Amino acid sequence: MLQDIRDRSQSLIVKIIIGFIVVTFALFGVDALVTSFNSSETVAEVDGKEITRTQVLQTADTQRRQLISMMGNNIDPSLLDENLLQRRALDSLIELAVLKNQADGLELGVSDAQIDSLLVSAEQYQTDGVFDQNKYLNAIRSLGFTPLAYKERIKESYVLSQLRSAVTESEFALPSQVNAISELQNQKRTYEYVQFSLADQTEQTDVTDGELQAYYDDHQQDFVSPEQVKISYVVVTTDALATNVKVTDQELQNAYQTEIAGLDTEERDASHILIDTSIRSEDEAKSIIAEIQSKLASGDSFASLAKEYSDDPGSKDVGGELGFVAKGALGESFESFEDALFAMNVGGIQEVETQYGLHLIKLNAIDKADAPTLEELRDQLTADITARKAKDALLDAQENIADLAYASDELAPLADEYGLDVETSDYFGQSGGNDVITSEPTVISAAFSDSVKQDGQNSDPIELGDDKIVVIHVDAHKAESPLSFEDAKTEIASMLIKEKAESIISEKAAELLVDASQDSGWEKVELAPRGQDEVTSLVFSMPHPVEGAVQTAVKSLVNGDVVALKLLDVVAGESDSDSTRTDAYTRFVTQNQAQLNSASHLELVKDLAEIEQ
Repeated sequence: MLQDIRDRSQSLIVKIIIGFIVVTFALFGVDALVTSFNSSETVAEVDGKEITRTQVLQTADTQRRQLISMMGNNIDPSLLDENLLQRRALDSLIELAVLKNQADGLELGVSDAQIDSLLVSAEQYQTDGVFDQNKYLNAIRSLGFTPLAYKERIKESYVLSQLRSAVTESEFALPSQVNAISELQNQKRTYEYVQFSLADQTEQTDVTDGELQAYYDDHQQDFVSPEQVKISYVVVTTDALATNVKVTDQELQNAYQTEIAGLDTEERDASHILIDTSIRSEDEAKSIIAEIQSKLASGDSFASLAKEYSDDPGSKDVGGELGFVAKGALGESFESFEDALFAMNVGGIQEVETQYGLHLIKLNAIDKADAPTLEELRDQLTADITARKAKDALLDAQENIADLAYASDELAPLADEYGLDVETSDYFGQSGGNDVITSEPTVISAAFSDSVKQDGQNSDPIELGDDKIVVIHVDAHKAESPLSFEDAKTEIASMLIKEKAESIISEKAAELLVDASQDSGWEKVELAPRGQDEVTSLVFSMPHPVEGAVQTAVKSLVNGDVVALKLLDVVAGESDSDSTRTDAYTRFVTQNQAQLNSASHLELVKDLAEIEQ
């Protein structure tokens, strides 16, 4: 196939097409070419504004990336079905178009400066509290946006949020609504019940071969072997690329200097005497300092004078001792204190002023920790540099991996390029396989795409985290096929036995409610609050008894058990006096009404719009 393409690429018609593209680029730019291709791919119109197939595909791809980003390995592969994504994408584009038209009609807008401020202040794009350009670009590229397109999308979303806010933020909850919710929540119910075990009944239930055959004959379409594929794949990892990474002496030296620059290699043992200027005048404080210095000169100990004069309750009783202090440990308000301390010689005493008053500082000792040598850190630094360079190499290799995957219908050239093996999988269906690769939703989605499954092409490079890229090729495909009776027999038996058992215990429960003479061990529960247990939750789904009559029902539990229920009494709840719960009820009512109004507003503008698909 690829050779045919290469041969035909030399034809006169292809050369004419290429010439047209070159001229279009030169005269009008890329946008003109894209527009010319899109103009004939209209899939819908909203009030005369076109929605193109390209827009649908781009939106579907964005939604696919967002789903993978949010759900990771837990995503259901069926959510990545291309037809489903495109249907949702078209629906979202239509909704977006009608809302944009209304926003334009209301002349809603937002400035570029507001959007810039919003993006710069967003925490997800910051490192250590500062906007990080690389983090921002990586994030928007992972969603398939260019910086300009992403900014326009944010601007569009911001404008539409104004429209939504006008509808939702005007909602409020009436006290009567909050009281009604509170009373319902605090309601209590008295009931009796008998529980019938599905597991016990299942053990006592049998089915005949005739019943199994009859069910199979009537439901053959339900018993099929699912579609499966078997793939080969090449995984390019940072570990594989790390084998070719070279770490130079200069890189090690730079990393070493960076490492030791961040180490606190010196601490100083200090004592101080604080004369608080907030409780006396500065002249008084200076007079006291002079008096202390005079006594120090006369031979009095610093520790005894600290106990006598210092206004610092934390160090006064221990002779002003602060212990060992690292540079920057005391904070910005003690910057002048630290500057003086780290400029002194051992035994020296110096006066310094901070916002807390006047200090006399004494330096008692200096402890200099020896920085580790380059040799001691060599292995660690080499591993760190190698990992970083391997990660960069994987990013740089993405284009080459994509080219190799596209240039051949086989994986061997890609594997040879990076010295890797072509691995193979067992057959797996759309629920995924049992190994690390075939259980990845993005791999499953690619394996069952038309281009890979039917056309025999290699997949596009698939990113699995930031340390692994995989390219797959479908080697074999098994279409969905009917199961034989023998293969389906066990599944049918399990299904029929369960259905029979459920029917039997449901009939027993119904008979028990009809025949009042039966004494089958009714259990009574008095004044049960809402949510007490599963049976109580079922009771709260029953209507009130009418005019004193007992309300009855047969209901199923999550485990398949069946309960016969008698609702005897309903006691109305009182309004809640707890402000926390009342606030929660108020938020619930307000948010619920806001959601309903928002949905109604969307349906209204869609009904008023002229939509053609």
